[in-house]
Amino acid sequence: MPAPVEKKLGEIKQVYRVRRNLRRNPATLALVLFGAGILAWLVAAGRAFVAYVEYGPLLVSRWFSIPFLIGLVLGLFASAFALLAWRAARLRIRLHAGGLAVVRGRRGRAILWDDVRALWSRSVRTGLPGLPGRLHIRLEIEARDGQRLRLDDRLEDFASLAEAIKARIYPPFLEACSQAFNDGQTLDFGPLHLSQAGITDQRSMSYPWSAVSEARLASGRLVIRASREGKPAEVSIPAHRIPNVEVCTQLIEEIGRPL
Repeated sequence: MPAPVEKKLGEIKQVYRVRRNLRRNPATLALVLFGAGILAWLVAAGRAFVAYVEYGPLLVSRWFSIPFLIGLVLGLFASAFALLAWRAARLRIRLHAGGLAVVRGRRGRAILWDDVRALWSRSVRTGLPGLPGRLHIRLEIEARDGQRLRLDDRLEDFASLAEAIKARIYPPFLEACSQAFNDGQTLDFGPLHLSQAGITDQRSMSYPWSAVSEARLASGRLVIRASREGKPAEVSIPAHRIPNVEVCTQLIEEIGRPL
């Protein structure tokens, strides 16, 4: 990363790595597959020798090819898992006083807290349909130039890292948004727009503040309960589509709260 940026990052507060099992398991599997591949090649060499001695050179390829190809496939898989283990072992996430750095070996990318434009939160459930599966969480930090740093729960103590990032970014965001709102400006949060008149959602439907009763994050969605023309209404938007979704939720709660 550029030296001026690295100087501005300041003191290192914490270093995060990929979880130990995600570093160790691919390495172990690579060694096992590599050993199995070597064994398959030894079998291929033995079969080729027997074929040559007992039956002549014409049958060598037939006796040799299948175990050799098995060993080759095992070697390719071993190389892929070794690459995964190598990449995981080199990755470091450094939390600094002035920003965040993602380092791979001697190379890295960094972003200063003052250069952050938005945080994007995403949760993805993996697994077969009908089964519980596993929930994976990802946090994306967007800079003012549009570039993003992507972090996910493969990291050790990811929840602590995410909270530390939000603690440094959200308070000034919330203060700036509150000031802009009090000055009469409309706040844009992706598909939601907050103005003095109320909330406008992705369908261009408006809800006055007096009609808003609740805003909360649930199951990866921002849910807003309101009433429209005297009837209960609910706005539900995936959280990953809303930049700074926690700030948006807090603003709606505070603005819509009855005095």
